[in-house]
Amino acid sequence: MKEVSVVVCTYNRRKMFEECLESLLNQSYPKDKYEIIVVDSSDDYSESLAENYKEKARKKGIELKYIYQKPSGISAARNLGIRNAAGEIICFTDDDCIADRLWVEKLIEGFDNENVGGAGGKILIYNQEGLGRYLPSVDQYSLINDWSFISGANMAYRRDILEYIGGFDPLFKFGADDADIAIRVRLRGYTLKYSEGAVIYFRHRSNLRELIRQQYGYGIGFSRLGKKYPNLQIRKAIFLLLIKLIWNIATFPGCLMKKDKKQIMRRAINIILVSSYLIGVISGYVSVKYPEEKIIPCDFKFFKPLAENFLREKIKNKFRLK
Repeated sequence: MKEVSVVVCTYNRRKMFEECLESLLNQSYPKDKYEIIVVDSSDDYSESLAENYKEKARKKGIELKYIYQKPSGISAARNLGIRNAAGEIICFTDDDCIADRLWVEKLIEGFDNENVGGAGGKILIYNQEGLGRYLPSVDQYSLINDWSFISGANMAYRRDILEYIGGFDPLFKFGADDADIAIRVRLRGYTLKYSEGAVIYFRHRSNLRELIRQQYGYGIGFSRLGKKYPNLQIRKAIFLLLIKLIWNIATFPGCLMKKDKKQIMRRAINIILVSSYLIGVISGYVSVKYPEEKIIPCDFKFFKPLAENFLREKIKNKFRLK
């Protein structure tokens, strides 16, 4: 049975983190075969708080490494987790997530041969209230099989591969860090696998302002990805995002005519979030610089932009094209 390390990074979300940690302490995987590594950059961190969490884990028979790091971005925090990991496989989730009891067990099953470098599981929305009722879940199956990406909320990689490629890129402080690591793993010839039984419950941001800020940050991250990988064709992605936005705006009046509140809300929020992401991408494309010596020119035969898939599916469904 594989030795596993679970890394979760947290920043100023104490209540959410504690619920996340509770789910990680109650996994079906043998307690002596996995450890938990927490990298905490929160303002309220204290040694006594860390000791309380460690003691709670000890009572469960689980080793918990609790480390403070000055706020430096998600990539730097995950790299610190990797450096302190002892497991053959390193699983990652976020502090705004709750892991199903079988999460580790099912995620590890994805590494069924040496060619599998990384695996990701299903991501469902937790407690769909407020805006959460109108927001989609993350289609991890599509991300892995169409994008060759794995969402950071539910991903695992072999430790030796992560160490070999130098871990996460610390220049990606928020957004696209998970896409970047997946690209570099794929470029080494490894495959990524979808493990449907490995379920994580993800919480969307609680209000529209936070959602807009999040999507804008994701857009900035994607633009940095385009600077690092010139062949990623970021201009094409911007064009496809524009088409997606136009499609949402064009179909909005139809939702109003049907007086379908749920569809109206979904379409309106989608317009706002796609706009925020697009502004982030354009802003980042204009202002973000990436060190020339770290640029990686490569062929992206395994990459298909999500916007392109979205557009193709919508056209096919709308006009019943085969």
